[in-house]
Amino acid sequence: MCAALVSIIVPIFNTAEYVEECIHSVLSQSYKNIELILVDDGSTDGSVLVCQNYKDLPNVKFYRQDNQGVSTARRKGVQESHGEWITFLDSDDYYLRNDAIDLLVSESEDVDIVFGSSGKGYAERKDLPDLLPCERFLEMQYARELSAGPWVKLFRRKLFTTKTLDESKNVKRAQDYLMNLELAVENKKPVRVFKHSIYYLREHPRSKRHTFFFSLDYCRMLTALADEIVKGYILDHNLTTAKAKQRRFFFCEAISTNGFLSDANHPYTKETKKLLKQTAQITLTDRWLLSVSSPWAVKMVWNLRRIARRLEHPSIIMHDIKKLTEKH
Repeated sequence: MCAALVSIIVPIFNTAEYVEECIHSVLSQSYKNIELILVDDGSTDGSVLVCQNYKDLPNVKFYRQDNQGVSTARRKGVQESHGEWITFLDSDDYYLRNDAIDLLVSESEDVDIVFGSSGKGYAERKDLPDLLPCERFLEMQYARELSAGPWVKLFRRKLFTTKTLDESKNVKRAQDYLMNLELAVENKKPVRVFKHSIYYLREHPRSKRHTFFFSLDYCRMLTALADEIVKGYILDHNLTTAKAKQRRFFFCEAISTNGFLSDANHPYTKETKKLLKQTAQITLTDRWLLSVSSPWAVKMVWNLRRIARRLEHPSIIMHDIKKLTEKH
């Protein structure tokens, strides 16, 4: 039986110091039926020169385009791919193991999505079964209870439509969240939860995660787009609960990345508070956090919230200690 072709798509923008390590991690894979598709999105550093060193290899394709954003670069990669399976790798990241693709493909039987995460993956998520029903998967993805990154995932290429990577939405961050929702809507089979650690997600100050901050206006726009994608696909009695979790996730993302700027009277804040009350998910610290506006008050409540979470989940303290140990 022939091994299925896997297309590994790498969007690139100004990552000259990292992209070679990324490429090497792909070319050293023990699973050989792969095509590596490099799409440079208008880099102005030496990224193109690095990629040109590999463009003549038989299993490597290299494309350049004017800077149009990561969604457009991924879309170009999908259009130029021929694999039965598609996966994404960011150009400043790399695979930790040379059997990463082997492991992913080995869990792809009878499913159209193999869904993992970066770092430790889902090895410690005892609440996740090996297979998730497609309806439950969509609900958890929408609620932000699962990884929204494009990494450590296999998608059957038939799931991709013209909506999957729609660059016209003008989304600057969390494009992968919307992409995963579009793919989840198309998927009609159970989803395999991939629990191995195979991917290194690099944190550096120039990455979009550190240079584009969520605002409450942006959260409102982003969640409205997500609502439209899942409309009619999540049962009503589950949708409100999932929506409350999603709103709270992005609210916390906003205030924790933008200098604790908040606004208790903002429509997004009011909606989040209402949904959490309606679904009986609101905590005392949620009430406080959603009721204050000044940065000093928001930061104070945020720190109280962090303490409360660690009292409820002592494992977080162990994680904090490990991170501090690794830094030193």
